[in-house]
Amino acid sequence: MSAPSPYETFLNAMRAAADPLRADILRTLSKDSFGVLELAHIFDVAQPALSHHLKILSRAGLVATRRDGNGIYYRRAQPKPDCAIYDYLVRLYETLDGFEADHQRQRRMDHVHAERAERSRKFFVDHADQFATQRELISTPLTYVPALRELLDGVDCGRKRALDVGPGDGETLLVLAERFDTVLGIDNSPEMLERARSVLRCSTAKNVSLRLKDFESLKSPRQDLILFAMVLHHAASPRRFFEHAARLLNDRGLLVVVELITHDQEWAKSACGDLWLGFDPVDLDDWAQEVGLAIGASQYLAQRNGFRIQFRSYQQGATQ
Repeated sequence: MSAPSPYETFLNAMRAAADPLRADILRTLSKDSFGVLELAHIFDVAQPALSHHLKILSRAGLVATRRDGNGIYYRRAQPKPDCAIYDYLVRLYETLDGFEADHQRQRRMDHVHAERAERSRKFFVDHADQFATQRELISTPLTYVPALRELLDGVDCGRKRALDVGPGDGETLLVLAERFDTVLGIDNSPEMLERARSVLRCSTAKNVSLRLKDFESLKSPRQDLILFAMVLHHAASPRRFFEHAARLLNDRGLLVVVELITHDQEWAKSACGDLWLGFDPVDLDDWAQEVGLAIGASQYLAQRNGFRIQFRSYQQGATQ
């Protein structure tokens, strides 16, 4: 079968987006990805009917899929400059996103995110004392902290304030304390914060403070560096983490992500409380660029049991 012509591609996209429900799906998937059951809840539509509409959008190239273990998640496909209908898709998405959000639908989306976050939070409440043991099944800071030090020493950003989101047992806090005037570590789990606090008590670092705080509710101060070290796979909405990081970074500020690369080891969800089975580097780059961050240095390390870790840096205000 021959590939559709640019005109046929345009007609397919136009027909797919013209349906009210499918247009609303495109709006909902603009900044996040959802599974089909989550979308059925958000739109209060039967799952078979929703799957039918997603298939139409997918065939038209307007929706992309991402497999995460046994689940499939949908998000709006980003138009590429070499696409035959690039200009049309850019205008279509801008127009759709310009309409006022449906408040009831937004509440359902928030409910989905809250359910994801609660699953992650509950895991750490129930298993904080097993954190180190479970972490060793995948990776420990001892294996990636040297690479993190090397990355931080080679970047150009301010050295006044650093934020460590989900600092675990506190090893990364000590790395940041050597390089920044003040360091803040935040976590939404009191149990995990206490683990980090116990490490700090045994150190000479006096410029580190800890707060019980959800990252997306943190409003200030502006940061020279934000670190997500093995935390995105626990985040209810990884893309929203990027969006909020961009708000908190100073000009030339740096977001550093240490994260698992996509894998298929489903047991990590039950054993380690992971919501996501790693991420493709392209997904991280897309999220960063969508919120205005420029792609910086990268590095990759092999870990035990077939896992791989990626180091990614993204800068605020740098030339793309």
